[in-house]
Amino acid sequence: MVKSFLGNDIKDDELKNFEVYVHNKLGLFIPNSENSGDLIKKSRRFPAYMIVIVFFEQDLGIEPEIEIKSKHYFAEIVSPGTPCGVISQGLNRYYCIMIDKEYFDEQYRLYSDDIPRFEGRQFAVCSDILKTLNTFAFEYSKGMNNSDITLSAQVTLMTHWIIRSILGETVDMRSVSSNYSIGRVQQYIEQHFSENITVKDLADIAYMSESNFNRIFRRETAVTPIEYLIETRIAKSKILLRRKDITITVIADRCGFGSSAHFTSCFKKTVHMSPTEYRDRYME
Repeated sequence: MVKSFLGNDIKDDELKNFEVYVHNKLGLFIPNSENSGDLIKKSRRFPAYMIVIVFFEQDLGIEPEIEIKSKHYFAEIVSPGTPCGVISQGLNRYYCIMIDKEYFDEQYRLYSDDIPRFEGRQFAVCSDILKTLNTFAFEYSKGMNNSDITLSAQVTLMTHWIIRSILGETVDMRSVSSNYSIGRVQQYIEQHFSENITVKDLADIAYMSESNFNRIFRRETAVTPIEYLIETRIAKSKILLRRKDITITVIADRCGFGSSAHFTSCFKKTVHMSPTEYRDRYME
């Protein structure tokens, strides 16, 4: 099963410094020592999709081509038969995920008819994926009743999480409140961020007084309702800024800012660069 992910030429010695967890569609390889870089050396090509998630940017040894937001990790994907990417050497703290080619292609086609060839494609993934990966490893190790069913479900979840992240649909799951009323408000903001929304509107949705709503919302999310709304609008605007066919004025309007000046002011305060600077740096 390991060879189906890593190739028939893989040697036992190359795996001795890894914790190995393999399912029929996905393999997870976690370094357990500092001498683990040879597995994904630059000259190697694998029969499966390889995704490497790096926990600390300083470990990369390169300047990322993408923006890595708070609570997100740097990740890179290479297609089967493609040489390992730019972060293929000298890493110690990372997770290596191998996904069966046929399975990954099948799932990717649910999002797009065309499957690109990934030659070291960089993307950001929410750090919450670590919980799912660790759950997969724990379930695999325990070998509990019907674990094959739960492992298959986790493989599906992780594969779609990775595909969505590649497509720019990253979500910080820790920001979703366990409080039903606050979670309902967060969902409303996600759907209506472009509209003129007041704190009273949100408090009404939560069936709370404004003062009580403000207090509970901040306790649950660590930000005020307005700060959360602005952060949501900024996140949506970044997606549009990566395209060159939409003006900043139109983006400001679509994302619920009253003017391009207000948009620029909020964007600078949050991202520490202007919308134009962000577009120049991250335009796709």
